[in-house]
Amino acid sequence: GTVAYVLIELAFWAVAFPFASTIYYNTAGHWPDVFNDATDRATVVGFIFAGANIARLAVPLRLGASIALAPWVDENILSRGSNSTEE
Repeated sequence: GTVAYVLIELAFWAVAFPFASTIYYNTAGHWPDVFNDATDRATVVGFIFAGANIARLAVPLRLGASIALAPWVDENILSRGSNSTEE
């Protein structure tokens, strides 16, 4: 279950940054320069922070997705590692 939850969280954050960058692009009219411009970086982090606070409402859904994904993770990720040593 823990591995499934980590995968769900990684997927969430992998979507959060591009989503926040797209929102920034639509509001500011240019893509954020998070490496060279502190204002752009702070704005994108602010969008992610705001989105994460809204996403807290979806924590039960993320936990449910993790529970639903747990059997698949066990069969396709965790069990494959242990089966390879038995062969």
